[in-house]
Amino acid sequence: MKVVFSKCGNMCSSCPWGVWVRRNLTPEEWDSYAEDVKKYVGYNPTKNPCHGCQTPTEKLSKDVGVHNFLRGCSARKCAFHNEIRNCAYCSRYPCDKIKSLNLSNSREDAEERIGEPIPDDKYLAFVRIFEGMKNLDEIRSGLTSDQIQEVKMVDKKSPKVVAFPDAKKKHMKYKTLHDALSTIVTSDLGLIDTDTVAGQDMLMKRRAVLLRLLWITANYGSIEGVNLSVDSITINTHKKGTSGFPTTEGGWRRWLEILSKLGIHGDMKLAPLDKSELISPIGWLRDRIPGSNDPAWFLSVSLDKQHGGIGTLKKMQSYVKELEEEYDKRAFGRFTKADMRYLLDTG
Repeated sequence: MKVVFSKCGNMCSSCPWGVWVRRNLTPEEWDSYAEDVKKYVGYNPTKNPCHGCQTPTEKLSKDVGVHNFLRGCSARKCAFHNEIRNCAYCSRYPCDKIKSLNLSNSREDAEERIGEPIPDDKYLAFVRIFEGMKNLDEIRSGLTSDQIQEVKMVDKKSPKVVAFPDAKKKHMKYKTLHDALSTIVTSDLGLIDTDTVAGQDMLMKRRAVLLRLLWITANYGSIEGVNLSVDSITINTHKKGTSGFPTTEGGWRRWLEILSKLGIHGDMKLAPLDKSELISPIGWLRDRIPGSNDPAWFLSVSLDKQHGGIGTLKKMQSYVKELEEEYDKRAFGRFTKADMRYLLDTG
């Protein structure tokens, strides 16, 4: 059978969620196969099979849960927007999105997650099929220059930041905080391809995570020296369904690298236990120590002097509290715009 690739390079024709594999398995064989999928991929394959990434969105069945993932996949949306077979044909390949999709999908990553070597046959069946960038590299190497399509750029969507109000002199102490938030909110957050469909989507999701994380840290964190510290349970409790929050230690540490480029320095400390106790069977970092209500890890952040350091962090704590008192459920929306117009109404 000819290999069917997804837009991002995964092998749809060998995917446990796809229709192809299931055609050749008896119910008994499927049960054994599904157990291997759970072990080596980390998830149970869904009951209703996926019809494949290359299927046009309007033809995706609504009763297949994984199709919701396909509809929202920014790499897929970008490839359809550019009318290309897969991302190997794009002039921006490999873009930020493709790189991000291939950060932790290697054989070594899978072996670290399950804690044992993976036999070659299991690697080929359950890991190699999701090493999308390897597949795209192979496809790209066989293309001629006239087969590479120039990306169709999109207009950048600039976030709205409310200008600092003409407030009273005593409120000017908030100006440094406003400047810091404005810089953070309008940053490209380390991304290069923000003029593409996939890049725009990545930027908006990263920005949403960053703002929610800052809000949680300021609202519920505690001052420790020059840092604001918050625990894992608090983060997971208050992230409010914001998609894109890291789920692994590696994911969080990559986020800390992104923040460092913005003048936000972070550190992550795990509870003093064997790390295996803090990792779930599918490789996710737990938010609490098993059998207890104690946090599994802590996150602390500090600001560069250019942002005002600990003084600005303390002011951010005051700011979010004042927003909540003034606007209640609308407070976070004001925070995302660095909106400080309420200062005009305070004494």
